[in-house]
Amino acid sequence: MGFNGKSLILIGAILFIFQIANFFSIDAITPELERAQVLAAIASLIIILIGFLFKQFEPLAGKKADLNGENNFSFDNNIPHEVVDELAWGSEAILTSTAAAAVLIHNDGVNVLIRGITSSNQFKPGETCQRSIKEMKLISLANTKFYPGRDEFNDFSPDIPSILIVPINNKAFILIGGWSAKCFTKSDEKWINNWARKLNNIFLKNNI
Repeated sequence: MGFNGKSLILIGAILFIFQIANFFSIDAITPELERAQVLAAIASLIIILIGFLFKQFEPLAGKKADLNGENNFSFDNNIPHEVVDELAWGSEAILTSTAAAAVLIHNDGVNVLIRGITSSNQFKPGETCQRSIKEMKLISLANTKFYPGRDEFNDFSPDIPSILIVPINNKAFILIGGWSAKCFTKSDEKWINNWARKLNNIFLKNNI
């Protein structure tokens, strides 16, 4: 079972209330019992504090955007079937397991896969995408509204609220658009990064 900040705060508050109720229901309080009650109350307060700390690091997703575009699924016919199967599986996992609305995989000047709510225009990587593969560093644009270079992604998915660019190698990357601002978690970034490493090995194996 996974816990988030809100659930930890709730659990801590319930435990604290139980401790208070238990304290007033006891007829005779011994020093040992008093120490146990104090320690239990402190533990409950620590759980509540941890819950608040968790909330500080949880993304505050904005309202789901009404995106303009078509629900597409296309891939480069020159890609081997083994690779297409992997790209189809991974893109489906991203779209169903995260707040992603669109996925594009680009390799050496070719958009080898496009899936989700995307533009019908031909996407060409701009400065931000080039920087990601040059530095081999994931770039997260949590709110494209405040990003000066957001026009770079108009041909990917117009007015997309958030963007992840995950490098595969020095000529390929995964481009992901989110339904809302600040919608991707660190956990999302971690497993997509791991999938990008897997794709790099598959691309090398198939001379892509």
